[in-house]
Amino acid sequence: MKLNEFYVAVDGNYEDAMERLQNEMFVGKFLRMLPRDGSMMLLEKAMADGRTNDAFRAVHTLKGIALNLSLTKLAAACSPLTEALRGADTIPQQARELLIPVRQEYARIRAALEELDA
Repeated sequence: MKLNEFYVAVDGNYEDAMERLQNEMFVGKFLRMLPRDGSMMLLEKAMADGRTNDAFRAVHTLKGIALNLSLTKLAAACSPLTEALRGADTIPQQARELLIPVRQEYARIRAALEELDA
């Protein structure tokens, strides 16, 4: 799968990513680093353990990464979860429900990355 096809597959914004990072080599390089970033794993663990501040930081970081890479659907899924956790003392039930679309979008991106041309 070519890079522009990847962005179509994940409902991202190829043109925005190219404008930000200037060339396909950089965009591809940073996309391939996403699975090595621990934000999603930290988010899952913090949510399971009830560590609200850690969960907030993890989803906020994941949202920032998604925005920088123009992974717009993942960023959009992260936004409501970020706000649900912002300033919360405990993990609200709503946040647990909002984690579902974040998981789904992250999994979709990971699967598409496996199809991305080297």
